[in-house]
Amino acid sequence: MGAANRSLSYRLHDALNVPLVGALSLLCIAGMLGAVDAGLITQIFTGYILLDTVWILASPSAVPRLAWAIVLHHAITLAILYHPLQHQEYHIETCRNGVVELNTFFLIVRRQLRRGSLLNRACDLAYHLTLSIRFLWQPYLIWHFHKISLLEAGVSTPLERPFLLGSQVLLVSFNCLMVLPGMLAKKKPKKA
Repeated sequence: MGAANRSLSYRLHDALNVPLVGALSLLCIAGMLGAVDAGLITQIFTGYILLDTVWILASPSAVPRLAWAIVLHHAITLAILYHPLQHQEYHIETCRNGVVELNTFFLIVRRQLRRGSLLNRACDLAYHLTLSIRFLWQPYLIWHFHKISLLEAGVSTPLERPFLLGSQVLLVSFNCLMVLPGMLAKKKPKKA
């Protein structure tokens, strides 16, 4: 979709998401390093996901395609956030999972830049390098959350553990179903 064809909602959504998603990813990194309170990050992240979900539901043209899938992704994210919201000792998990927003940041920024420009290519490289967060780190978190669920057998309810693990499995599945096909699609040859 060319810049001239993008809706006002789309342009505004991307313009706001560049600093917001960039800040979220930096907050998650800072939280993992212990420089920012992970509880505050959990609250900010939850607020962002809720507001973005409402925006997309109210104006599906705010995203390039498949608004329903982004809303589903946000619902899964909220399901994962439920656990640290209920158990403050797990606020750090928001940061561990939320660091994927670094990849989202580069995805959004590269869309804003003239295709083929040096900055666009740099963002494209950063986007591809940070895909490892989606395809290596987040699958690792399934095992990590399983380990946590074993440690807290007496803390959370019996349904909470499968809910957390299932949500993370759905998130990883979503990444595979939504991101991989676009990466594997053959590029169309340029017309002469």
